[in-house]
Amino acid sequence: MESFRQAGRMSMFSVTRFWTVSVVLATLAVAGCAPLPKAQYWDGWFQHVDPPRYTFEVPEGWRPAAATDYPSLERAELEMPRDDTALISTRGAWIRVVSASGPGGWYTRRDFSFDLSEREKQLLWERFSARLIQAVPPDERPTLTLESLGFEYYGQNRPLRLRFRADGPGGSVQWTVLEFHGSSGLVTLAHVGTPENPEEGISGFEVLAQSFRFE
Repeated sequence: MESFRQAGRMSMFSVTRFWTVSVVLATLAVAGCAPLPKAQYWDGWFQHVDPPRYTFEVPEGWRPAAATDYPSLERAELEMPRDDTALISTRGAWIRVVSASGPGGWYTRRDFSFDLSEREKQLLWERFSARLIQAVPPDERPTLTLESLGFEYYGQNRPLRLRFRADGPGGSVQWTVLEFHGSSGLVTLAHVGTPENPEEGISGFEVLAQSFRFE
């Protein structure tokens, strides 16, 4: 009986996680209609061929997600076309990647060489969390807790890094999100751990982020 209850909790976590992943990525990315992205994996790297053109290293212990990795085939058919790519670790953590060509983002464009003030952080978080909450059905709306928000260096890049927790009916989901801005567009990376370990796979996510570069 306990195994069935545990399976139910896992199933709910999976559904909630994929629902919130989609909402987060849709909230962060610039809205627009575009053909399916042209991308490829080669020699341990991922390359996005269409603008914005970029590459990153696939961390050890990660692989491209297949349709069978999603909670259902219906969910895979819905989610996979939205992403540039998605990776899954051997222990079940996920990294999903979306991009949009052209300028823009979910926060006001500014000089990235300076840090955000506390007031700017508050305004950005309020704007983002409000959009996220509004996009979720009323009976599934989570409680969002900001942990950190600011620009951080990853190699030659200085993306906006956001960490927050979403506590909802399906459990608690820990988020780490990076938004890279380039002259040809923006790329958003989102990491989600596992129910047992929210930090699962975060080291691989950091490796990927350090190797990220626009072409």
